Amino acid sequence: MRRKLQEVRRQYGLVAVLVASSNSGRFALDEGDGPDLSCGVGVSLLLGGQWIDGCVEYENRLYPVGQTFEQVMRGAPLQYRGGYCFVSSDGNICGLCIGMQVRLIQDRR
Repeated sequence: MRRKLQEVRRQYGLVAVLVASSNSGRFALDEGDGPDLSCGVGVSLLLGGQWIDGCVEYENRLYPVGQTFEQVMRGAPLQYRGGYCFVSSDGNICGLCIGMQVRLIQDRR
């Protein structure tokens, strides 16, 4: 019954919540074993009280990795790790976080 409710919610554009997926490094909808978000999936993301249209993408250099004080003092170049993010229809990028509210929209691939 729960899966059926989720399907109806997604089919009609109702709100889902991002959760950590049971697949490491990914986000799922409503439950960890629910459907994962993949690159190219169109979503509306609730940001600052407004729904923003865009899609999910994977960026290789999205999140800076912590450095030690000594590395910073030596001027070591910043290191980054990849991750999934939201790219709005006007090109702005926002990292995805657990608890964000999303609505699925048409596939943008």
